[in-house]
Amino acid sequence: MAALLMAPVRVASFLLRGERQLANVRDLARSAKKTSAAVAADVRRVDERLDKQGVRLEKLQEHVDSVRQGASEGLLRVNVQLSAMMRVLQQMRASTNGQRAAAKRLSGRSIPVTVGSEEPHWSPVIGGEVHPDPEGKEWLSLDKCPFCGHDERTLVVEWNKLIMLAKAPDQQSARYDYSCCHRCGVVYATRRPVGQRFRFLLQHFGEVTGKAAADGVIRNPLLNPYPLSEADQERLRRIAGRGVWVSEHLGLNTSEYIEGALKDRFENSMHVDLLGNLVKPTNARVLEIRPRAGTIAESLRRLYNAQVFVMPMWESQKFVLKELYGFEGKGLIDYDHFHIPFDGGFDLIVCNHMLVHSLRPQEFLGEVHTHLNPGGYLYFYNEPDDRQILGEDKSIIAHLNPLHMHTFDRPALIRALAANGLEVTFIKSRHSSFMVLARSVAGNATSTGIAPEQLTQRIEAYQLARDRAILKLPADMRQRLGGEWTNAVEHGLESGTLEFDERGQLRFAVE
Repeated sequence: MAALLMAPVRVASFLLRGERQLANVRDLARSAKKTSAAVAADVRRVDERLDKQGVRLEKLQEHVDSVRQGASEGLLRVNVQLSAMMRVLQQMRASTNGQRAAAKRLSGRSIPVTVGSEEPHWSPVIGGEVHPDPEGKEWLSLDKCPFCGHDERTLVVEWNKLIMLAKAPDQQSARYDYSCCHRCGVVYATRRPVGQRFRFLLQHFGEVTGKAAADGVIRNPLLNPYPLSEADQERLRRIAGRGVWVSEHLGLNTSEYIEGALKDRFENSMHVDLLGNLVKPTNARVLEIRPRAGTIAESLRRLYNAQVFVMPMWESQKFVLKELYGFEGKGLIDYDHFHIPFDGGFDLIVCNHMLVHSLRPQEFLGEVHTHLNPGGYLYFYNEPDDRQILGEDKSIIAHLNPLHMHTFDRPALIRALAANGLEVTFIKSRHSSFMVLARSVAGNATSTGIAPEQLTQRIEAYQLARDRAILKLPADMRQRLGGEWTNAVEHGLESGTLEFDERGQLRFAVE
């Protein structure tokens, strides 16, 4: 009975709580409505303020544009006056020295005073392949010259050719920090790829040097870095079967024979003549390192009854050497840890374009030493003379492809060899490359370091070539080195390699 009496009380209590909760909800709704109205009012006020600020910003932008235009016109006038003053100063300096100022012409293409800057990015990577060194562990950092061991140097060029190409193996590959040794004068990459990282470059030789066709194919069978399929071997066997002396009157297409075999014969005949006169290799034991088509080895065998051995660079070259001349190449060149796979000593070792690529030149020259008979000769050819990359019409960055580790002028090359026990007996620059004949001597050959004034001139020449290469970058590549652009312009104006024309446009001044 008591429970029945309490039921209406519970119902009434429940209804009362419900009314209170409903009242609370209504209060919250009214409060939310007021808040929403307040927010809407605030938004309208903010919009009004933004509109006013927008008008102010537009006026400010107009003012900035006006100031910029005025500054640009003022700078133009200053540039023209500065250019005229520079010409007068150069003429006065030349007159004081009893000389006549060299007449200069201005380049046809103008150069912007400033450009934007952005971090270089290459995509996709070479061949779309996964790089074998994604963590960047296979780099060799040098703290001293790889030829003479001297530790003082000056940075002259930071980048290799990859900074100019659309594709690169990875984001780390474009910087080698080439520096000039203060003792021997060799310019060398202080940061260089080794191991799988360097082999990856060799495997993609055409792409990283910019020599491959648009489809990535290298048409020249003597420069093919890729493994040979059975079809490749059959094709090479067929075209090599035509031999070397293919006459034009036969009307054959160049794809039907190895055109480079005869070209190699003509180009290398001068080396055979030089060696025949200065070495006299009759019955000599000869090793040719990195032959293209085996011309030198074949000529020495045919003319001087030399016993010849060959070490090619590519599988394709090894195959062609066998088909053309019957040479049995043994192994392929390892630029990282060079090794000669033949027993016994040699009276003459011929090296094609090896010093510029060697990753560890002291090890390379030491290995060559151990296989050279007493009184034997080393002959280097196709070693680039750096005068070709310091000229006004060249780009040093374009020349320094990622397989180039060193550059030399004649004195630097002589000093570098002397530091490794080799005395130069003949050296000649031809077609911008050195031909060098040297003999082994006990200890290090006699050599003095580069004179201070010559070192200064060499460093300045390289830095000037560096700045010029930056300013010669294609328009779509300029922003990659945009952070260096202003300094390059300033140095160009100071050195007189840049001038403003009468309209204030910046141009190269060419003698």
